[in-house]
Amino acid sequence: MNKTVIVITINYNQNQYTLNCIESLLKSDYDHFQIMLIDNGSTKTNKEELERLLPDDNRVILKKIINNRGYVAGINYGLEECSKLNPDYYVIMNNDTIIERTAISELVKTAEKYNNRAIVAGKVLHMDHPDYIQQTGTIFTDRRYLHGYSPGKNELDTGQCDIEEERDSLDDILWILPASIIKDIGNYCNYFFLYAEQGDFAQRARRFGYKLIYTPKVKIWHKGSITSGGGNKQALPVCYWTSKSGVIFSYRNLKFKYFLIRNLNQILKLLAKSIILKGVEKKRSIARLRGVLAGLKWFFNKKPDNGYNPYIKEI
Repeated sequence: MNKTVIVITINYNQNQYTLNCIESLLKSDYDHFQIMLIDNGSTKTNKEELERLLPDDNRVILKKIINNRGYVAGINYGLEECSKLNPDYYVIMNNDTIIERTAISELVKTAEKYNNRAIVAGKVLHMDHPDYIQQTGTIFTDRRYLHGYSPGKNELDTGQCDIEEERDSLDDILWILPASIIKDIGNYCNYFFLYAEQGDFAQRARRFGYKLIYTPKVKIWHKGSITSGGGNKQALPVCYWTSKSGVIFSYRNLKFKYFLIRNLNQILKLLAKSIILKGVEKKRSIARLRGVLAGLKWFFNKKPDNGYNPYIKEI
């Protein structure tokens, strides 16, 4: 295989995770790849340390953004910079990951098998519990609301997800995009700052005729939720952002009737929890409610997300 691949990953004050990720990438058995590392507004000290400690390898390209633009804008910046190099594929992956040596090769093989009309992702395992599955993509159980589940999630990996299959959605913890997909549907949607952007991109790709393929031949180990909540999916900033992004995702990908039903039900449930619950659970419910209301406010202006989160200052 001589198809060119550029891997895009984002760093924001997480040098050790990023350096470990880069080190694992440089051990890949695939020959024709480069790494576009985007430092997305890290502190001066962290930027200097990252530049000093990065391996001296011409496959690593470091791009620095002065101010943190958020995950989506960071990835879009990377896609725009990478497009100047005319790659055959873009690989997008989180920086708090360790990738298997053969992963890029297997991603390319699988993409070629589907005539480059597919997004391909692999088996995501927990970094702290490396034999347990974290993510294998999503199968929808209710297509009206795009509700679903990830086969094998949080289960011991005993081979239960070792069949290559089409999924209804995928996560960009690690996935490969043929260059044609960016030309066809564009970059990530800037209505998102982070969270739900990958699901939105995947649904746009499906509507354009691309398949979403899960392959067990690709493995990656992922820490998770490091930037927004220190690994805690229940942290207040995460509750706010996921709820807001969920409203925007539902507007863009559901029929309007189901968009209204979903979000009205969510508001009523969160209002009840905010009244009944106490302590940290009450705070989380309020954070989610504020996120939903922020998403509904977006509905009336539809502006790009500038990253405002009231809980970043409160924690």
